[in-house]
Formats: sequence, C-alpha cells, structure tokens
Amino acid sequence: MDKNVEFTMLYDIYGKLLTKKQQEIFEEYYLYNLSLREIAENKNISYQAVRDSIKSSETALINFENITKTLALTQKMKKAYDLCDCEDLNKKRQQLKKLLKSEDDI
Repeated sequence: MDKNVEFTMLYDIYGKLLTKKQQEIFEEYYLYNLSLREIAENKNISYQAVRDSIKSSETALINFENITKTLALTQKMKKAYDLCDCEDLNKKRQQLKKLLKSEDDI
C-alpha cells in the first residue's frame, strides 16, 4: 500500500489521538499536500519543527495501529464483505472461512 494512503487511513482512524498541533501539521502535509517549507512559513515555525511533528505523528499512528489493529481488521472485514458479494458463493464461503480463521494475522 502507498505510504501516503496508509498514513491517511491511519489518520482517519486515530487522528483524534494526536495533539491539535500535530493534527494541523499532518493535515496540511498529507491532505493538502503542502511542502514542509510552506507549512513552516504558514505556522511561523522552523522547517525542522514541521519535519519532527510529521515524523512523531507517523510514529504515533503506527504505534496505535500496532496496539489496536483497527486498520488491519477493517481491511479484513472489507475483504470478507467483497467475498460475500460474488456469484460463486460456495467457493467464496471457503475463502471466507480461511480469512476469518487467520486471526493470527491481526
């Protein structure tokens, strides 16, 4: 999965757990595609402070996911839903059983 897409998905789930300042900088960088320089100028802070904030936000989001596995579970549930939406239901039921048995992946 693309890094930007993954961090955006993690932010959708865990973003409220970041500080308000981290949320603002993260959104400007990932959602509005502003450069580190642009964010630093807009916030009147250093380039390094912006970079550090983004890195600490990324680390926090990854840690939240490693603990709760919410994104992994959501993706697994989507796969399960997609399997149920097919014509060859018998074959898909077997795939679904395998998918749900692989709880060790979560």
